[in-house]
Amino acid sequence: MITGIIVGAALVFAAGFLVAWLVRPDLRTWIERPKYRFQANVENYDHIRCGGPGSEGGKSA
Repeated sequence: MITGIIVGAALVFAAGFLVAWLVRPDLRTWIERPKYRFQANVENYDHIRCGGPGSEGGKSA
């Protein structure tokens, strides 16, 4: 019985979230922002580590 309640609640939350995601484009942007922030941080790290201006050219100690 508790399993059915948990699964049902998860489905209700998933359906509500899906509807909100479809209706509000700004919500999609907000949800995907961490992905782009992480991607920018990785690119910045790679740029600094692998020979960007002012770096040691990827040399490690």
